[in-house]
Amino acid sequence: MKKKFLVLFLLIVVLINSVPDMSFANEKGKVILININRTSIQDLKDIKYLNNQMNENGYVGLMNIKGANGTSDIRSYASIGAGTRAYINPSDIDFETINENSKEIYLRRTGINPGYINNLDINKTNASNERGEYGAFLGAIGYEFNNNNLNLAVLGNSDTDEEKHREIALIGMDINGQVQNGNIDNINIKDQTMPFGIRTDYDKLKKETKKYYDENNLLIVELGDTYRLDLYKENLNEDSYEKMKTEIYSNISDYLKEVFKIANENDRIYITSAYPEKQDYIDGYRLSPIVVFDGKEKGLLTSGTTRRKGVLSNQDISADIFDYFGIESDVIAGKTIQKIESDNNMEFLLKDYDKIVSNMQIRIPVLYTYAAFEMIMWMIMLVAIFFRHKTPKNTFRVLCAILKFTITIPFVLLIAPLLNYSTKASIITCIVGLLIIVYFLVYKIVKDDLSKLILLSGLVALGVLIDAATGQNMIKSSLLGYDPIIGARYYGIGNEYMGVLIGSLIFSVAGLLEKNIINKKIASVILIVSIVLLGHPKMGANVGGTITSVFSFLYLIMRLYNIKIDLKKIIFIGLAVVGVVSTMAIIDIYFIGSQSHLAGAIKKIASGGPLIILQIITRKIEMNMKLIGVSIWSKVLILGLLIVVVLFQKPVGILKKVCDRYPYLAKGWTSIIVASIVGFLVNDSGVVAAATSIAYVIIPVLVLLAKELDVSK
Repeated sequence: MKKKFLVLFLLIVVLINSVPDMSFANEKGKVILININRTSIQDLKDIKYLNNQMNENGYVGLMNIKGANGTSDIRSYASIGAGTRAYINPSDIDFETINENSKEIYLRRTGINPGYINNLDINKTNASNERGEYGAFLGAIGYEFNNNNLNLAVLGNSDTDEEKHREIALIGMDINGQVQNGNIDNINIKDQTMPFGIRTDYDKLKKETKKYYDENNLLIVELGDTYRLDLYKENLNEDSYEKMKTEIYSNISDYLKEVFKIANENDRIYITSAYPEKQDYIDGYRLSPIVVFDGKEKGLLTSGTTRRKGVLSNQDISADIFDYFGIESDVIAGKTIQKIESDNNMEFLLKDYDKIVSNMQIRIPVLYTYAAFEMIMWMIMLVAIFFRHKTPKNTFRVLCAILKFTITIPFVLLIAPLLNYSTKASIITCIVGLLIIVYFLVYKIVKDDLSKLILLSGLVALGVLIDAATGQNMIKSSLLGYDPIIGARYYGIGNEYMGVLIGSLIFSVAGLLEKNIINKKIASVILIVSIVLLGHPKMGANVGGTITSVFSFLYLIMRLYNIKIDLKKIIFIGLAVVGVVSTMAIIDIYFIGSQSHLAGAIKKIASGGPLIILQIITRKIEMNMKLIGVSIWSKVLILGLLIVVVLFQKPVGILKKVCDRYPYLAKGWTSIIVASIVGFLVNDSGVVAAATSIAYVIIPVLVLLAKELDVSK
């Protein structure tokens, strides 16, 4: 059986593995990165010259702004420069152009000869970043440019009348906090009609831009007026705010016109906003705009980080700049930005953004309602079973119907995005309507309870696998999927649906065996194919899910063939897990190059050593401990385990009767419990996966118990 498993697994992997991606080189020019901080995608359209350019060419996208341990302006700047989510606080930096005083301070604090621009607090900066959970390599862009004999300069700041805001230098600095060239001090002028009585001196900025463009390969520019405007907004009325905004956008438009004159056709220009407007952030619009001008076409941006049309991460900018200059770097986590041609790029992006925000705003209320309702029904049914002699039989029929209804929810949440909703009202209407339709159809088509449970479980398992194999278009927009604003995951099968998939698949396969619809060989093939789809870097891409599925599916296969589970079998399963995960990593790194989470982790371990492994393990443990304390899914999991323990005790012998009557289901249930335990241990949000899978034990057990007690008829 061991040989057959390995041969079948490898055969499926070979058949599924697709043609490798193709890439094309471009002639090198120069790169200009212009940051217009605290602006939205709509604000960029309000800048006249930029809007005209975007109507003709340019690729647009929305950028996740996360740093380590949360979001802020400074962490987004640092993450762009590090190519990895970084952790810094505003008080941890102090960038100054070299003078006698700053030279002495820098030399005294670091023992290193200063550069032209220096972060006097580089030691504080690095110490602060060590508290981040991703091990960011601060100064990656400056470091790699130094190593490759390329020049860069930084222009501009967002200083107010009381504070220095020179976070832009975090993008261009090297590991010593130095920037080769630029002007971050003498670039503003006094203007009492502008926020804080200060504005960018655009006449000087134009001259400086031409100068540093000629002398450098990369020019990083901060247009500080939009940031100052957003900070100052609370002091303004609507008219004064709009007047200032109009003037600022007019100045920016004139400046951009000059930049596009300076640049030539081989150059690449990035227009970014490191962080969104404060009010947009409050309203849920927490992705920042990015526009890339590269050639004469227009379209949308994506990256290997997100694999989602129109969405990328702030850490991808450094990777894309490196790719442009042919730099191979092991110190960043970001992926190269990809361009998708589209004439209606802005229309698509704005509509998709509304959908993303609507999903984010309604996700937690819907999922909490679902989880709470599920737990309440479990407890009510358990109490009814304990007091079965005093409970009317019609009550049990209603409770069984509601329990079967709850098992419909994951399937409906999966397929609902097919209706392409974009508002909160349409989301609710769509979900409720589909729940009624799906449950009604299943109720009419299938008569007995077990068949209904098997069908509903099989539908969601099949749906998740098909979606994984075809680009995850449903999961990406599902409320039970993942959120690009949160940015914990962007593609593949997330932990919520990973738990649903493993639980529903094991139960439906066991149920089909119980009904004699399939045999054990077919069941084994289904499970092995599912492992490939769940673990393949271009499909499920879930490492923790792959480990969980191999462990629980092999456990189930052994149980189906009545193979005794001893220490040798557990070691075999462990070796199979290592073999499958290693195979997926080899496929990703050496064949398809999709740069999934697994490949990225392996590359980071290769460059950073055992410390990276410790960081990954620590992050997973911390996330699980955090979720146990705050997530409603931890309550679902704990309640589910308590119900299993209770039912083993009372009513006396009743659970054993059900297990004896349905031996394949009993083996499936124990396999799901094994999956819940393993899933909890190996995933950074394992409590979620464990909770969503345990439902496929609790609901069928409660329904079949009611039937066994002859109370559901």
